[in-house]
Amino acid sequence: MNEIQVGKPVVIITGASRGIGFAAVKKFVKNGWTVRACARKESAELIDSLGDDGSIHILDLADESSVVHCAKAIAFSEKRIDGLVNCAGIAHGSLFSMTKLDDLQYVFQINLFSQILFSQYIVKKMIQNKSGSIINVSSTAGIFADSGTLAYGSSKAAFSHATRIMATELGAFGIRVNGVAPAKVETDMGRMMDEKSSNLLEQRTSLKGEITPENVANLIYFLASSESKMMSGQIIRLDKGMPF
Repeated sequence: MNEIQVGKPVVIITGASRGIGFAAVKKFVKNGWTVRACARKESAELIDSLGDDGSIHILDLADESSVVHCAKAIAFSEKRIDGLVNCAGIAHGSLFSMTKLDDLQYVFQINLFSQILFSQYIVKKMIQNKSGSIINVSSTAGIFADSGTLAYGSSKAAFSHATRIMATELGAFGIRVNGVAPAKVETDMGRMMDEKSSNLLEQRTSLKGEITPENVANLIYFLASSESKMMSGQIIRLDKGMPF
């Protein structure tokens, strides 16, 4: 499983075991990429999805040593890294007055700090090759000021801003950085949203139906591919037509 086929592009996907990350794994494998799937644990389903040359790497974003070890191991073993999809994250809901500082710090650790740290190690390989595409998965929660989204929304807003800074700084090395900001996606995380909030979100949209992990994975793949080679620093909303 660990043998790389010469000439195949290599992509790293975090949060690869389920939801958007798992859909992205399948999308990239289908299009002939070698996938380095990062997840907190292995699963038979993920192993089966990777093909003959993919691999799984254990990554716990709550543990800084795990982040550093995983990133270094991948960067050391690869001659090239063509794409990085920062897809891992956690949800959190509570009112501003009820949000504990420990919870706020934990959400930021997972959704921002560890993602930045991981990317810092991986991007060194991209800089060596003067090419690469990074896609950060943010959220419309980082755009709209909805009640109960202090921790999650703030972490995603910060991640979107970090995406634009990364694009500004890394463009000189031929590296593109873009973000995807979906609204509620039909995943385990999306289904954690309470019914009232979900209904209010749905009322804003001009298009009806569900946003699937595959919808998001298709956009991620476009941003990683040469089809978007002149696009960088963008945060693309996938929200069924919510008004600004």
